[in-house]
Amino acid sequence: MCDNTAPSTQSIADYLAQLLKDRKQLAAFPNVFIHVERLLDEEIARVRASLFQINGVKKEPLILPEPEGQPTTLTEKVYVPVKEHPDFNFVGRILGPRGMTAKQLEQETGCKIMVRGKGSMRDKKKEDQNRGKPNWEHLSDELHVLLTVEDTENRAHIKLERAVEEVKKLLVPQAEGEDELKKRQLMELAIINGTYRDSSTKAAAATACDEEWRRVAAAAADAQRLLSPGIPGLATPMRTPTTPLGAPLILSPRMSVPTTAASILNGSAPPGSLLSPGDPHGLIYTPYADYTNYAALAASPLLTEYATADHSGGLFAR
Repeated sequence: MCDNTAPSTQSIADYLAQLLKDRKQLAAFPNVFIHVERLLDEEIARVRASLFQINGVKKEPLILPEPEGQPTTLTEKVYVPVKEHPDFNFVGRILGPRGMTAKQLEQETGCKIMVRGKGSMRDKKKEDQNRGKPNWEHLSDELHVLLTVEDTENRAHIKLERAVEEVKKLLVPQAEGEDELKKRQLMELAIINGTYRDSSTKAAAATACDEEWRRVAAAAADAQRLLSPGIPGLATPMRTPTTPLGAPLILSPRMSVPTTAASILNGSAPPGSLLSPGDPHGLIYTPYADYTNYAALAASPLLTEYATADHSGGLFAR
């Protein structure tokens, strides 16, 4: 059986896909299962982090001091370098598939992360319609990432500083084929769509199955060599069986059967002898004195009837 019980990238990806499906179904009941949403988001962040750690990425957890003072709210804007890189998709890079990249940063930093300003909305027509309206003032500003944190002042500054640092890393464009974050986001997108297949796991499983097949084939070849007699090099060659296979045969004395009409009718064959020494043809004769006794011994009704019948007339008697 070719199976690997150790946690693999494929198994973690499958579990993450189930969590994301549960999170999507839970979104149909906003602000109803508050604690369930929080626990589910924490589990998604944990599984996502373990998935990326397998791929060689590990982030140190944020260490916070004990809270001091009253809670406060801090905000900061990090502007996106759109003018320097007008063709780069910064919004997709920051948010990630289904907003997973931004949610992961929120879990790691404890800050709220939102993309605001020109080009922040997917629907450009709706963005133009809302620009200048109340509560949409941010659309008049340049594209930026708004960071918000609520905690005691000593802890809020640490969280906000960590969030700004992580967001700035996302705003550095990478060359095509060298962008590890994009590879992970494509991996997450495949997990969401249910099309992710771990090539390394498939290759390892194929190698393990091939080795198992070779082991079974070698064992079968060894067994075949042991069962084949007369192979040079064996210390004790297999003996030819001296007893017959199966049930033993019961051999009975041969009954002499007359073969000529003369011996049958007149009993001229010498008793106690199967072959007549005077017969040049070497015919077999009956050892009985007459045919009547032979027929009686044979216990055949046809022979008895033939022996007692009158044969003087012959077959064509007139």
